[in-house]
Amino acid sequence: MRAIEAGLRFLVQEGVSYIFGIPAGSINALYDCLNDMPQLQPIVAKHENSSGYAATAYTRITGIPSVCVASSGPGATNLVTPCANAWKEKLPVLFITGSVPSTKVGRGGAQELQADAIFAPITKLSKTVQHASELPAVFAEAFATAISGVPGPVHLTIPIDIQMTDIGDPEIPVLPEIQPIEPNAEQVQAAGERIITAGQRGALLLGHGAKSSPETILRFAEQTGWMVATTPRGKGAFPEDHPLSLGVYGLSANEKAISYLHGDQHDVLMVVGSTLGELATSNWDSRLVAGKQLIHIDYDQRELGKCYPTEFPVHGDIELVLSQLLAQLSDASSNGKVTEGISLPNDAALGHTEVAATKEPSAVEWNTLAAIRQLSASAPDNTRFYIDIGEFMTYSIQNLVIKKDQKFDIDINFGGMGSGIGGAIGAKLAEPSRPLLCITGDGCFFMHGMEVLSAKEYGLPIVFAVINNARLGMVYHGHMLQYKRCLSDFEQKRVSIAGMAGALGIRHVEVKSVDQLQPEQMNEWFSYGEPVVVEIIVDGNEVPPMGERVKFLQGATY
Repeated sequence: MRAIEAGLRFLVQEGVSYIFGIPAGSINALYDCLNDMPQLQPIVAKHENSSGYAATAYTRITGIPSVCVASSGPGATNLVTPCANAWKEKLPVLFITGSVPSTKVGRGGAQELQADAIFAPITKLSKTVQHASELPAVFAEAFATAISGVPGPVHLTIPIDIQMTDIGDPEIPVLPEIQPIEPNAEQVQAAGERIITAGQRGALLLGHGAKSSPETILRFAEQTGWMVATTPRGKGAFPEDHPLSLGVYGLSANEKAISYLHGDQHDVLMVVGSTLGELATSNWDSRLVAGKQLIHIDYDQRELGKCYPTEFPVHGDIELVLSQLLAQLSDASSNGKVTEGISLPNDAALGHTEVAATKEPSAVEWNTLAAIRQLSASAPDNTRFYIDIGEFMTYSIQNLVIKKDQKFDIDINFGGMGSGIGGAIGAKLAEPSRPLLCITGDGCFFMHGMEVLSAKEYGLPIVFAVINNARLGMVYHGHMLQYKRCLSDFEQKRVSIAGMAGALGIRHVEVKSVDQLQPEQMNEWFSYGEPVVVEIIVDGNEVPPMGERVKFLQGATY
């Protein structure tokens, strides 16, 4: 058995089903093994960057560590950006890159690169497999490192001769089951007591980590009556049509969330699963915590107290912490310390749905905002929205209304333009039966739009909604807001995205008005059972909700 086959058999044993990546000389032994291993399906993208984002999306949704493969040299460096994204998102992805033969290192082989040092700052482990006999054990070490403690990506360089060496029939390592991080009992007790004394004078701010416990969070909010906001990445952790929803706080925030969280209607702010970084806090706005005590729950100890003074830090698995807090509330309720049946606030009867499209189609001004609202109103009730990076992103954060059975994904902290297109492929593989709507833009499409062909080749029925405003919208408006001028190079003559899709043999449609973007059209696109490119043509002259981001770039918050 070749060494690389032994490593792949370990991956199968650990539940890996897909190998994301692109084949090339220094990694081809791995791909050759896949001919004899039907348990592993290769997902060959058009660019390594897209492969990496597909892998991270798959892991984020399933919880299963994914594997992404590239050749040595430029193949490896093309994986650096998605690896950095996995690092920022704390996702256990195994990045594997090939290398020149170990006996030829340092002699100027084609595409030779010492990749370990490049990946080291953005992984929990980055090393080269030195001996073929050690490869199964090194795979196990990397896998265990990725999933243990605070998860994160790992990287292995495997020289081509090491991959191909026969190592007989080695024993495949077996990893112990990883246990969730047990909450700090004293911290949970202290936080619970403060929640009880706060009564209804509390509020919730949910980050991406809160998405691991949506049902428990819903129970907590309804039991306490606390209003709920999310960060941009936390959007979808709480149903936005719920009476307690405030919408999004941070980048492209909803006014309702800003007003409430900056107001004096609560004494305690409980943050769940957020790093409280720039985009989550409107540039670390001091009004978020002014006059309030902060409860911060996270499985990563390093996040607690990092950005704001935290009176009640709680370290542990988020689901376990919330369950224990609910148990405390239940005990206090039975002892008469809290009031049962907290009523919902009357002024929140429609939740966050004030942003939804409510006008008749003929009365709506056609622009990016109208298109995003109409996408929200037309999507099936169990849709996963996968948002790319660009001007449309700000409208999506603010105006999509994510319902209880819908999902929302965005690589906002380290996603590059076009990353959402590759990410959508991984998301669809993770949940084949859920409708998936990828919202992207013309600039993103020019970078990584060829991945719609990957979706076609693998039979993935994704609806790609491409907002075409014939410019790099966020760049254009950012310059106009900050410098009051911009280069003409940020715009281009409009290119037909639908025409490009047609040239690839992909179903496509042009949308130029609200009446062309109704639920019946959306249902038809999803019914095809294949990818559809929906080019949404707008002028894009309106200023997107991105002012806080501009202030940060101006240095106004330093």
